Amino acid sequence: MASRLGSMLVVFSLLGGAAAVRAEQQVLPAIANLTAEQLFAVAFRPIIDNALKPPSMPDLLGDGLRRVAASDRTLGIVSVPGHLLLTREGVELSRVALPTDMIPERWANVTADMLRAIVAASPVIAQRGREQMWRDMFDGMMGDLDPYSRYAEPNRAQGERTQREGYDGIGVGIRTIDGYFEISDMVVDGPAATAGLRVGDRIFEVAGVRTHGLPYDRLSALIQGPEGSWVEMKVGPSEQRVRALTVRRRHLVPNTVQASLTDGVATIRIERFNNATQDNVRQAIQRYLDKGPVRGVILDLRGNPGGVMVQAVGVVNLFVPQGRIITTRGRNPSSIQWFEAQKPTTAFPDLPLVVMIDGQTASSGEIVAAALQDAGRALLVGSSTYGKGSVQHVTQLPNGGELFITWSRIYAPSGYSFDGQGVQPSLCTALPGITVPSLLAEAARGDRGEQALLARYRLAAPDDTEAMAALRAACPAKPADSVASAAATVSLARALLEDGALYRQALASRHINVAER
Repeated sequence: MASRLGSMLVVFSLLGGAAAVRAEQQVLPAIANLTAEQLFAVAFRPIIDNALKPPSMPDLLGDGLRRVAASDRTLGIVSVPGHLLLTREGVELSRVALPTDMIPERWANVTADMLRAIVAASPVIAQRGREQMWRDMFDGMMGDLDPYSRYAEPNRAQGERTQREGYDGIGVGIRTIDGYFEISDMVVDGPAATAGLRVGDRIFEVAGVRTHGLPYDRLSALIQGPEGSWVEMKVGPSEQRVRALTVRRRHLVPNTVQASLTDGVATIRIERFNNATQDNVRQAIQRYLDKGPVRGVILDLRGNPGGVMVQAVGVVNLFVPQGRIITTRGRNPSSIQWFEAQKPTTAFPDLPLVVMIDGQTASSGEIVAAALQDAGRALLVGSSTYGKGSVQHVTQLPNGGELFITWSRIYAPSGYSFDGQGVQPSLCTALPGITVPSLLAEAARGDRGEQALLARYRLAAPDDTEAMAALRAACPAKPADSVASAAATVSLARALLEDGALYRQALASRHINVAER
């Protein structure tokens, strides 16, 4: 699945690439005049206001500047009380006085002063350019906050926004062959497909401009445009067989949901969560229900790294009609939020459901797994998950980059935080010697107190190393592609749904009831 996801990313970077070029052309003058003071004033505000723990600005600044200076081994950054010093081989070149308050603009001014001093002192760093210098500064600072806070430079940020939010275009992937542009892929039911373009067609003309030999950026600028606008194209398998078409651009969000139906069991794989995930899951299941009975659904979250949190909440709500889905809590009062299921949004309240998870299921994937398990709505099979139970606040910066600041932890309905400990499956396929028949036999027997013990371990784990170790040892977090249990996980999921009585028995015995919560 990793290679398929990689392919999707390449295709969609082509689809969204022209929009990025157009945006760059519009903001280049502003970016050219952007100062470090302006950039870091915007960046320091969410760090100071939103970081999970109050940041030490002197440490943050010092570590960022050390990362910048590391490109020139003769330079050093030295911290002394109330000041930062720039040195060359131990000799002071410059110093700045550190603010005594938490006003972002003052810290931004100090940062800019020291960056200018570093550039003036080092031709090596000056040649690297300011974007590289800014990236080094952010990378050095983010490591002081937590493992998940990070900076995305402008190109990467654009690609990530496309994955999350979509782009305006016609929905084609393009490759170059002998100077010609050829359609390599298309969005199903996208504008290009609807208008009659086909994979393998060559693009000979766009908006009256011949395309042979054009730079790709120029072609992209011609094809892309605002949602609802039209583009005229001449395409065909060869110049002797050209068709004239008019295509209306629209907003497109990549579909990260793959669906299949075998013997009445639907398998829905979510590769990541973006702004269309809830709708895509609902539509995929409903298509199968419209054709006939569905015995159950396997929701495959293995390898899912997360994504848009509210979409994870929405996916849970498709199956759960009422009750808490998640709670988030952090230092900023605005980070204290709770999400409840809304009955009108629930589309499949009774469909039997098994969720496959592994050690690479993280973040929003863990939200879905934990909420469905706590609600008694699904059986979880596989290994324990990664353990990233936190939410990142995203700030778009004036240079087009983005800053992701961890600002809250996520709590499952039963009250535990899966940050660090992950979500434990109902039936574990990651232990040595485990077989599908042995797991089915385990599913058939009643609870012997394991669920209450699991609940106590989960609540204690953040402050109890023994409880944390016990949870991780009970079912190790392993990626599906690294253990023989991958096939067992799929076989177990299907077997549970094929035996309705066994499924109900396993679900009832592995549900942590309200009193235990």
